[in-house]
Amino acid sequence: MVVVKDPVCGMVFVKEDAAGQTLYKGETYYFCAPSCKKSFNSDPQKYLAAFNDIQSSKGSNEINFGEDERNEKDNGLREHN
Repeated sequence: MVVVKDPVCGMVFVKEDAAGQTLYKGETYYFCAPSCKKSFNSDPQKYLAAFNDIQSSKGSNEINFGEDERNEKDNGLREHN
């Protein structure tokens, strides 16, 4: 299973469940909600500064979990304005 992290709100979710995606400077970013995509598109550098610091050690915005691994801490239920 491939999960990704939304660069705006930090939510981790299954890539196939993304509410949207944006290609920016050759990298695809995935979003959990249309509002996160809209925020990112309005000012990508604002969100990428912190996001890239975290992701640089992983080399990608994709996180691979084994079949038995689950993200128990984040149930994916968040409100977006």
